Amino acid sequence: MGMGYGADYADIVEESFLQTTCPLEFKELDKLLNKHEIDWEEFAREAMYGEYDIEEIEKAFVKLQNKFEKDTGLELLIGFHDQHDEGDRYDEVNGVYWHVGGVYELTEAGKKFEENINRKMFVTFG
Repeated sequence: MGMGYGADYADIVEESFLQTTCPLEFKELDKLLNKHEIDWEEFAREAMYGEYDIEEIEKAFVKLQNKFEKDTGLELLIGFHDQHDEGDRYDEVNGVYWHVGGVYELTEAGKKFEENINRKMFVTFG
């Protein structure tokens, strides 16, 4: 199997938005990461795959996610992307990023033909 480019996207929210929306929960997670000497990059890489090493950190993250969803109606996720090792210099994401799910909904017309519509993504090289 060969290697090549793949498409991806994320609906990003700034960390400052989280600190405003869920200040106590964000601060609690940050303190626990500092306590265990885990930086945000390491945590984001683990959280992307649900591989939490420390239960109290996992609980704090879930608490943040639940509060965010309760207050916004959106799913909160964290990710990490290294544009130099895993992507391209034109990537709009580099490092730790917060992204949300539940942003888009099909229109009535789209719902009517949902079974016939397949979203496909691609990148171009040139």
